[in-house]
Amino acid sequence: MTQCIFCKIMSKEIPAHVIYEDEEFIAILDLFPNRQGQTLVIPKKHYDSYAFDMPDDDYCKLLLTAKKVGKLLDRKLGALRTAMVMEGLGVDHVHIKLYPMKRGIIEGALSTALGPKADDNKLRELAQKIRAPVV
Repeated sequence: MTQCIFCKIMSKEIPAHVIYEDEEFIAILDLFPNRQGQTLVIPKKHYDSYAFDMPDDDYCKLLLTAKKVGKLLDRKLGALRTAMVMEGLGVDHVHIKLYPMKRGIIEGALSTALGPKADDNKLRELAQKIRAPVV
């Protein structure tokens, strides 16, 4: 899948702001967030964006990884909760979008529309904040 942007991120052809990584998954800050800390959880192995066709074991691991990253976002960003969406419309590589919900924002409707391109330096700082060890 040499044309897949997420596969290019996995192969380090394209830089990304990584907040979590293990042997099978990576979580990166979305470049076009509509909320601070909007994150993509992506399997390193390429699967078509229709998640229901994934092998059950890999599907479950993806959900458990999203749960772990969602809890990380809650803790590091002070979110009341993190919403999870698996739409598969933008990039044909299965992924989960996480939307940290903060007080005052949670009452509004959740939109999965892309926001404006985020400032790279601000994303770098935010990634460092989220990755920082818990004190």
